[in-house]
Amino acid sequence: MALKVENPAPLAELEGKSYSRQLWSIAWPSSISMLLFTMFDLVNIKWIGFLGTEPVAAASLVGNIIGSVWGVMSILFTGALALFARFLGAGDNSGLRNSFHHTLFLSVVFGIFLTVPCLVFAPQILGFFHLQPGVHDQALPYLRIFSISFFALFIEIPFWTIWIAKGRTRLLLGCNASAVALNLVLDPVLIFPKGRMLVGLFGMGVTGAAIASLISEFFLLALLFYLSRREDFPVAKPVLAGLKISLKENYRILRIGVPGSIAVISRPLSTLLLQRFITGFGPAAIAGFGIGLRWVALNWIFLQGLSNAISSLVGRYLGAKKIKEAGEMMLRAFLIGISLQVLTSALFYIFAPQLVSIMEPSPDTVKAGTAFIRWMAIAMLFSSSGDISRAALNGAGNTNPGMVFSILGHWLVKIPLAWVLAFPLAMGLDGIWQGTAAALIVEALLLLLWYSRGGWKSHKI
Repeated sequence: MALKVENPAPLAELEGKSYSRQLWSIAWPSSISMLLFTMFDLVNIKWIGFLGTEPVAAASLVGNIIGSVWGVMSILFTGALALFARFLGAGDNSGLRNSFHHTLFLSVVFGIFLTVPCLVFAPQILGFFHLQPGVHDQALPYLRIFSISFFALFIEIPFWTIWIAKGRTRLLLGCNASAVALNLVLDPVLIFPKGRMLVGLFGMGVTGAAIASLISEFFLLALLFYLSRREDFPVAKPVLAGLKISLKENYRILRIGVPGSIAVISRPLSTLLLQRFITGFGPAAIAGFGIGLRWVALNWIFLQGLSNAISSLVGRYLGAKKIKEAGEMMLRAFLIGISLQVLTSALFYIFAPQLVSIMEPSPDTVKAGTAFIRWMAIAMLFSSSGDISRAALNGAGNTNPGMVFSILGHWLVKIPLAWVLAFPLAMGLDGIWQGTAAALIVEALLLLLWYSRGGWKSHKI
């Protein structure tokens, strides 16, 4: 079968649009889509909250472990987005097809090698945290069942990323909305026994929440497969025609993606170690931290949507050799990001107690979660600029600086400082929260300084 190849002007869809409109048209669907993706976890926590503090602590801890898997996924997402966008900007259809094929191959490999160990070694992973028996017994089946969804998550990466690179994020929004709606319906049916919460049926507790997420994740994968059949799918039909795997192209994706992934994964991995400190303060501290993280994630989700837009546009502008336009677009990105961050930080700081109590109203949980959210609200006033800088560097394929600064911030600042403040200086949980905030500020300032040097504009991939 002959390939169907279309060659429109690479940046035709951007012509006549202001930089703000270019950014916003990609960012808002991407942000809402990422929000809905996170809603898998938030919906689970909300329903599980009706079961008590220990089930919430179990789901919260597993959610943080899953966050580390997201960091590994970013190896492929970051490398693929930089390459997809650069090839789209240059109008290089064969390069785009080749990168798509290799990203799909790596997705299968990574999916298998993460799913199997998490299934087999789930008890050992949870054993690291020295959990109370009630929390451990509920976290174990949750982690094992959720691990199966890792395979679907990885297979989704090339199909997801190529639409982001093209700027077609509204399509992804529809897919995520459908999957989250399914999860929302399945959760109470599977979690609660018959007669409870009106729709309860199976009474599987935390295990039911994991099964609901698993079903919804594979449903999302099916929707993404269906989108690849559209006439406007960026890779020419048939999508898998000419599939040839080379070590050189795999290496190129990993060379860009691994540093970007280390930058991303440093935050959740260091948070897992931080969780070891927090578990000593009891289930309420674990639950408050887990709930606070999920609310704060909403802020990072907006920034991720903006970052996706920035990386897509930077890659396409550099691919089309439009260096000036890339710089002008970035000025508008900083203005949008910082302005909205001031607003969201204020809202988080003011309404922190209410945000925690919605999920779990016990006083100790609310106290711990409120303090964490408020310190993060302050830190995010700085970290937003760092995330915008990182997005430009990633879009250009220049991911090494972000890796170095993330390691410095989260491993050489956050962990030592949080420990010193919490234990030798006897500040308890407040010391952990303050050490975490300091790490975000240090990382952001370093990223902003490196971005201002301007080397990303001429970076070759």
